[in-house]
Amino acid sequence: MMLHEPDSTVAALNLMNIEDKIREFIIKNLYYAEGAALSDDASFLAEGVIDSMGAMELVAFVESEFKVKVEMSEVVVKNFDSICKMANFVRRKLGIPEEKPLATVAQLREEVASLRIQ
Repeated sequence: MMLHEPDSTVAALNLMNIEDKIREFIIKNLYYAEGAALSDDASFLAEGVIDSMGAMELVAFVESEFKVKVEMSEVVVKNFDSICKMANFVRRKLGIPEEKPLATVAQLREEVASLRIQ
C-alpha cells in the first residue's frame, strides 16, 4: 500500500536526491561521530551508526519524508543497513528504477579488453 501521489513525490525528489535526504537525517539525528564521513555503502550495523531505536526512527523518517508505508517485514538489513540500501528501498516503494552502482575500474578494464578481442 502506498501513501503517496507518485507524480508529486517523484517531482519533489528531483530537488534533493534520496541519498542526500537520508544522509542529512542520519547525521542530524542519529550519527554522533565528530567529523566522520558517512559513505553511501557504510553498514549502519558494522559502523555502529544506529541501534534498534535508531532503526525505528529511520522507519518513521522514511514513511514521513517519502510518503510510503513500511511494513515490519521490510525492516531488514537488505533494506535498512546503509544509505544506498535505504535509497534503493525507497525507490522500489515509489516505483522509481534503482540506481546502479558505477562500474569498477576492473569491470571497465574487462569491457575494454573484450572489445579489443572482437
